[in-house]
Amino acid sequence: MSDEAKAFRIAHARALARLARRGGASRWNVDQDAIAGAVERGIRSAAVAPDAVSSFIDSLRADELMLAIACRAGNDAAWAYLIENHRPRLYAAARAIAGDDSRGRELADSAWAELYGLDVREGRRRSLLDYFHGRSSILTWMRAVLAQRYVDMLRESARNDPLDAAPEQSAPAGDPHDPDRARYVKMLGEALDAAIAAIDPRDRMRLAYYYRHNLSLKEIGRLTGEHESSVSRKLTRIRDDLKRAVERSLGELGGLSHEQIALCYDYAMGDLPLDLARLLPEAK
Repeated sequence: MSDEAKAFRIAHARALARLARRGGASRWNVDQDAIAGAVERGIRSAAVAPDAVSSFIDSLRADELMLAIACRAGNDAAWAYLIENHRPRLYAAARAIAGDDSRGRELADSAWAELYGLDVREGRRRSLLDYFHGRSSILTWMRAVLAQRYVDMLRESARNDPLDAAPEQSAPAGDPHDPDRARYVKMLGEALDAAIAAIDPRDRMRLAYYYRHNLSLKEIGRLTGEHESSVSRKLTRIRDDLKRAVERSLGELGGLSHEQIALCYDYAMGDLPLDLARLLPEAK
């Protein structure tokens, strides 16, 4: 273990211990070094600010992260659990994304192979689970992965088509592969606008302090008269409330399925022009 990794583990020992307890690390024989390494990768991926690390750790899906770590380590019991509890729903999601059983099965089989890891380097099997950091459930994360893999499949197919094989019907500009992409991104943007407009003005200001003005938790606490841990909890609660409101709008009002909502998020990661300066108020 590097000196940097040791320092991280010592500095966040309590939060890492809470994560291990919440996730039932002992069930899968997951050790502290593996947990700390997975959390460090997640923090780098999410670009978490130093003063927000503990709250980030506390926000993780501990049970899902422990399961993923155990599977990466080759724990047979963990793999059996993952297959029994996630594989049927993953195949259903793949069928919904691909539009038919054959392509859906091809898509899901490819994803399972990547989860298990077919490439062995330096004696270690490289798994797609290396990129799962516990910020959502494994199933939600895999839906996004399946959606991206499906887009990649379509792009590869388009490259291999004869040049004179023109499509019978062109897709909307901006995405030659999925005619629903622009609509999904627009729906998500509108749902987010409405959700932010509907929250308590004080919560909207907390979001503005953090996301628009880039204030630290301590700085926000000074402005709101709260301890930084309270600010962190409230920001987590606000984000969770917004996510539920957005998904309720997309599902109940927009008529989208869980798989289609997952596609909204996946497509919006690169397409949604999220203008927080427009959505959030100017600090006074």
